[in-house]
Amino acid sequence: MRAPTLILRLAVRNLFRQKRRTVLTATVVVVGIGLLVLGEAVIAGSEDNIVVSAIDALVGHVQARPADYPTQPMQHPVDKLLTIDAPTTAWLNQHTVAWTGRQLFTPTLIFGGEGLRVRAFGYDPVRDAKVFPRDLWKVRGRQPDPVKDEILVSRGVAKLLDIQPGDRLVLQTRTHLGAMNALEVQVAGIVATTQTVLDSMSVLLPLPLSARLLDSAQPTHLSLRFASRDLAPAAKVELARLLGRQATVVTWQDETRELVELVGTKKGAMQLMVAILMLLAGFGIANTLLMAAYERVREVGTLRALGLTEGGVVALFVVEGGLVGVMGSLVGVAWGGALSLYWQVHPMELAATEAMGANLPMSSLLYTRFDPWSLFAAAVFGVAVAMVASILPARTAARAAPADAVRAE
Repeated sequence: MRAPTLILRLAVRNLFRQKRRTVLTATVVVVGIGLLVLGEAVIAGSEDNIVVSAIDALVGHVQARPADYPTQPMQHPVDKLLTIDAPTTAWLNQHTVAWTGRQLFTPTLIFGGEGLRVRAFGYDPVRDAKVFPRDLWKVRGRQPDPVKDEILVSRGVAKLLDIQPGDRLVLQTRTHLGAMNALEVQVAGIVATTQTVLDSMSVLLPLPLSARLLDSAQPTHLSLRFASRDLAPAAKVELARLLGRQATVVTWQDETRELVELVGTKKGAMQLMVAILMLLAGFGIANTLLMAAYERVREVGTLRALGLTEGGVVALFVVEGGLVGVMGSLVGVAWGGALSLYWQVHPMELAATEAMGANLPMSSLLYTRFDPWSLFAAAVFGVAVAMVASILPARTAARAAPADAVRAE
């Protein structure tokens, strides 16, 4: 029988002689590798969540807003509005898939004797859905009629004030010129968009209605969508030239960079946790094989006496550790990959993030990103850790002199 085949058969036999010890050691590898796969999928999905939410809910691919516009939550002044002249309009029509203007402001919503400051989105009924998709929107009631004083109320506001479709309420705000204005409006529907920035403290109203409240039809924000988001940097430069000093122009990358970097720090923490688990797994494998080395002194001595070289003994123990790594890694990859694939198709609803993400571009649906390459890399990592952890016990077993090992009790 060839030496490699003999070593493999002996390694398999030895592992199953101590089943409980082998299973306990492999379990740590299973947990570590599974968490590595699942953690990578969740982090990658979180990055996608932030980017897609920013594009589909707030920014588009490129956005212009008045110069020196504040970035603090719930700060939406309307004293400066954007002027879109004919050359800019012509460029927008020619170079974008779609574009739209929005009016963002913070009126006080008065209902049932209670007042609540909300974020209002005045949207173009024709253009807005072409820039900001509404495929996942769910409306209890109906869409507002643009020619009537009707609005959509987010599920967060509706829950706080117990608002129902058909209720009438008052929106009070300052106009573009600083005067106070108020209008009684009817709630056409309660909307859930899966975007926390829209679903929390928001109301959505057709642009004709918001223009009456602000006493101006000019937008506070201009959002653009292209065939590919990779076109955003070049478009930013051209749009900034067209709008001049009146506007600050940003891309989806600008608006998501800090949050994506924050997710990156979570990725580092997750990898540290996995590293600790794999270190424990490595110690477990080393301890298992070291105990086996001392328990099998006579066996090793007999193998050496029969001609197995010192390198062969090292190979035997490394193969044993590698087999533990293979078994643990395959099971870990299986459960981690299965959950990653399932949550990529069937995202988890994280309604609790609605309050936390009220001012952040993020979705209440947690998607994962299934990546076959990460499964392969995790499996290789698990096997490599197991084999490296086997080297010390292997060398310990190989140092025994054949004659001394055979005489051992």
